[in-house]
Amino acid sequence: MAHRTFRKSAILAALISAITAGDAASAKETLPAPAWTPLDFATFSQELGATWIPVPNGDSGAPRQGWLNTADGFFTREAHVAYSYTDAGPGDDAEAALVRFNYPLTRRLWAGVEVPFYQRARVGSYIGDIRLNTLVMLAETRNVSINAGVGWRIPTGDTRLGGDEFTAQPQINLWTDVGRGFSIRGRLGYEFGSRAVPDAFVLNATIGQTVTPHAKAPFGDLTWYVAGNYREATTGLGNSFVSITPGLRTHVGGNLFLLAGVEFPVTDTRQSFSQRYIVQLVQGF
Repeated sequence: MAHRTFRKSAILAALISAITAGDAASAKETLPAPAWTPLDFATFSQELGATWIPVPNGDSGAPRQGWLNTADGFFTREAHVAYSYTDAGPGDDAEAALVRFNYPLTRRLWAGVEVPFYQRARVGSYIGDIRLNTLVMLAETRNVSINAGVGWRIPTGDTRLGGDEFTAQPQINLWTDVGRGFSIRGRLGYEFGSRAVPDAFVLNATIGQTVTPHAKAPFGDLTWYVAGNYREATTGLGNSFVSITPGLRTHVGGNLFLLAGVEFPVTDTRQSFSQRYIVQLVQGF
């Protein structure tokens, strides 16, 4: 009798344990994602390995989304494919296509890689130099993000299209919501060149406004913006270069975005190009 009682107790205990474990697993699966909290300098070491949490829009609704020919002071988790056509005069037009992958390793660390897998010009078609960006988030509130890092150009391209060059660009990047759906972003950097690429001071400043909600696809997060870029060579025979890029971005659905813009040089176009047309698809995940 005692043996049967012990056996029943053991079976009952096993059932209770299994049910409890199932409830615990179910509860674990339904736990809400961690809430986003601001980042500051004082808590840097504590968040160095913390899992990345998407940042909510700014107080006026401005989202942290990438634009063409701009710098991002924030982190994104996206895959990109882009195409550009450059009009540089009769017989000198050029095309390029690239893929880009951006991934936040933690709340404080981010990496992005860009592969120009196709470049065509008068001299032929070749792969371009791969670019790798490594960034650290310095501070972030709902309305401001500031990161810093280094952009690396890896010599994988062909010299006939200006490739096969190694450069490093230390940089600091800013994003801020300034109200009414407007956001401002920019970059201050210095590029250490190589044999054919002079050292240069690099500056980017961009303003834009998001005018529709994210859910209004295919015109969700509809945004206009104007990007300005300035590059001043500090060594060699490099020239100053200034351009502006008006552009649009829209959420077409399923966290897929379409971007389009046209870059116009402000400096002497005889030394650069007339205009560059850019189209890009971005898939967030």
